[in-house]
Amino acid sequence: MYYVILGIVQGLTEFLPVSSSAHLRISQNLLGIKIPGVAFEVFVHFCTTLAVICLFRKEIKEIIYSFIKSILRLNHWPSFLDYVKKDNNSKYAWLLLLSTIPGALIGYLLQNTIEQMFDNSLFIGLMLMTTGICLFLTDKFFIEGSKTIKEINWVDAIFIGLAQAFAIFPGISRAGFTIMMGLARRLEREFTAQYSFILSIPIIMGASIYKIKEIFQLNVNINIYIMLISGLAAFLFGCLAMRFFIRMLVNFKLRFFSYYLWILAIIVIFLKK
Repeated sequence: MYYVILGIVQGLTEFLPVSSSAHLRISQNLLGIKIPGVAFEVFVHFCTTLAVICLFRKEIKEIIYSFIKSILRLNHWPSFLDYVKKDNNSKYAWLLLLSTIPGALIGYLLQNTIEQMFDNSLFIGLMLMTTGICLFLTDKFFIEGSKTIKEINWVDAIFIGLAQAFAIFPGISRAGFTIMMGLARRLEREFTAQYSFILSIPIIMGASIYKIKEIFQLNVNINIYIMLISGLAAFLFGCLAMRFFIRMLVNFKLRFFSYYLWILAIIVIFLKK
């Protein structure tokens, strides 16, 4: 039952701007358990990715199709540039790829340092506080935005990618920071959420694939049915979290997440183990 709760926490917090990594750590401390191996972690992350694919399946299908068509034109540079310029879905694919690079590089280079930070409650609390401040300021200052895929460019993609890279640190919300940067770059609110959620696919899948090798080095000691139920919980609550967050975002209510994060940060700092 406890592991199902971890699946629910993962599904909810991956797509709400509250830091899934911090919430998983806090949940484990409260329940007095640890994530039961790499296999469980990889599987629940995979299920949250499936939630994004399910919710944006039409957009993702068109992006992949256009990306493949653009790849086939790489041998003729003028044709490739012309196609990417004219086809919005191809442009979308290449911008997503560009946004993925900063987080992938920092995650690979700092993986050992980052793992040590998960044991530092003071650091996690301060990062939760920082996320809350950023969300509050976003709601206050980044109000107007109308850019969609037709107007955004590679500069926007890089800035959003850098924001995602910061979320590698526990307590910094990936969804929160990418949304903040998207709105700062004047992207339209619902499109910002869509870009942020679809952008999560390569980074989550990449991290999961990287960890798969560890599965074969360890004994997997968890019931397969518990994994399946936990994964299903992560999938269902991930879908609910995305729909809820989009509604909060378009109604300018990010500040409510700020209040929650500030309270949580204080609890984590002063009741740290």
